[in-house]
Amino acid sequence: MTVNISDLTALLKNSLRAIAVTAALTLSAVSAAQEYTVNLKDTDIQEFIKFVADVTGTTMVVDPNVKGKVRVISSKPVSQAELYDLFLSILDVQGYTAVRSGQVIRIVPSKDARSSPVPIMEDQAAIGNDEYVTQVIRLDNISAAKLIPVLRPLVPQQAHMAAYAPSNAIIISDIRSNIGRIVDIIERMDRSAIQTTEIIRLKYGVAEDVVSMLNTLEKSRQGEGAEADKEAVLVADKRTNSVVVTADELSVDRIRKLVVYLDTPLEQSGNVRVIYLEYADATEIAEVLTRVMQNISRLEEGGSNKRAGGGESTIEADEGTNSLIITADTDEMAALEAVIARLDIRRAQVLIEAIIVEVTVLEGQELGLQWLFANDNGVYGSNITTNEARRNSLSQLGGALVPDDGSENIGTREVAASLATIPGTTLGWGVVDESLTMTVILNALESQGNTNILSTPSLLTLDNEEAFITVGQQVPFVTGSYTNTGVANGASNPFQTIERQSVGVTLKVTPQINEGDAVVMDIVQEVSSLGPALIASDIITNERKIETMVLANDGNIVVLGGLVEDKVTDSSEGVPVLSS
Repeated sequence: MTVNISDLTALLKNSLRAIAVTAALTLSAVSAAQEYTVNLKDTDIQEFIKFVADVTGTTMVVDPNVKGKVRVISSKPVSQAELYDLFLSILDVQGYTAVRSGQVIRIVPSKDARSSPVPIMEDQAAIGNDEYVTQVIRLDNISAAKLIPVLRPLVPQQAHMAAYAPSNAIIISDIRSNIGRIVDIIERMDRSAIQTTEIIRLKYGVAEDVVSMLNTLEKSRQGEGAEADKEAVLVADKRTNSVVVTADELSVDRIRKLVVYLDTPLEQSGNVRVIYLEYADATEIAEVLTRVMQNISRLEEGGSNKRAGGGESTIEADEGTNSLIITADTDEMAALEAVIARLDIRRAQVLIEAIIVEVTVLEGQELGLQWLFANDNGVYGSNITTNEARRNSLSQLGGALVPDDGSENIGTREVAASLATIPGTTLGWGVVDESLTMTVILNALESQGNTNILSTPSLLTLDNEEAFITVGQQVPFVTGSYTNTGVANGASNPFQTIERQSVGVTLKVTPQINEGDAVVMDIVQEVSSLGPALIASDIITNERKIETMVLANDGNIVVLGGLVEDKVTDSSEGVPVLSS
């Protein structure tokens, strides 16, 4: 079915006929084959808008400023969809446009359309009718800002076009057909750019630091979906202190701007820093850092690359506040602060509990015979024993048995006193008369002795710090003597030189905590004591000493060592011939 519209104004003047046409057009919405031949001559645009709204079944809101006459010449029938496209083209020629807002279409002047709530069109729907819409077009390889001057002459004056640099996109508001044409042009221009290489020399910054920062920024951009810069390559040239960039033109331009921003002179006021230490000793840390900086300076002097902005760094320690006063440029200051943070840590402590045990077992058996014979001619006797007390007792006994003044009480007391000093069991026999005295003493002794020396020193020290403990005495040892006898006046002034040495228990440990709970210990342990001596020059010291390095887990018990000595002495004394 074909409806010929030759004069819409005349058609609408006849109300009955208008109703019939409206009814016919309404029926055409159901018939897919219905077409319209539109020929208009000076028809009021308001009437034409109303006619199209009735045919398409849409609600249209017309701006009061929409006025004018419409003239259309067509010899070919059009469908309902083509009629709507023809309607939009007529509006565009008249300086008006249609803006869709939900189910309502607003007819407004084209110059006011971009400030209206225009619908946003998806990328895949770029080509369509001439409704006024807004579309965001993202670019992958070229700069959106650089493309705007090229595209601006291709859009109407009333259209809106702008570039958004952060997402490298173009925002355009225009009729759909124009936007489709612009999208086609952009797709042809937004091709993969040729990779270029540029060398950017630095004046103040350090190439390695700048490249490290730029690489971090590039990785973050890739994480946000900026695929255009994924092939950008940044390399630091230490010899010339330059940044070498290989990327497309867009990336090179952006990276160049970042480098210029980062390559700024250092602020001299920030070159001095005071760092207070919490655990480490400021003097020791200052010595370590000074040696490190000296080694770095020697390496730089031996090479051909001098760090940009590098100056003379100084590190001083203030013992009163346990702080470091550092003068250095920014990059060296940052490196020193990082090192100090790793050195100034709370160090672990190690508690060492030692047990020093010494056991001595003594067993002895003695058997002795002593005899004495005395008459007017003298005293004769013998003692077969090695005990000094028995020899003395026998001598006293002999003196007591020799009459001196005829007093028997004195002799008896001397005999009793002599026998009392003899250890062990004593069995004796004696005969005393006026002309003869004879005495025989038999002595037997068995002895046992046990000695248990126990010492438990404890030490608490820091990791890698030597700890030392000693418990004992300062014993004088004679190292020399002198006397000036034989001088003119005959006076003598003897003297001795003495050196005092520690005698007792000494423990020295240097622990080192390894990864996990293992501890390496460098141990020196010594136990010394005095032996029997008569005078200072003959002092004898007994010494037991061990030096070792062991590895033990936390809480474990380690046996360092020991020495077992078994000594047996068998001796006999007697009178030749008689004792055999």
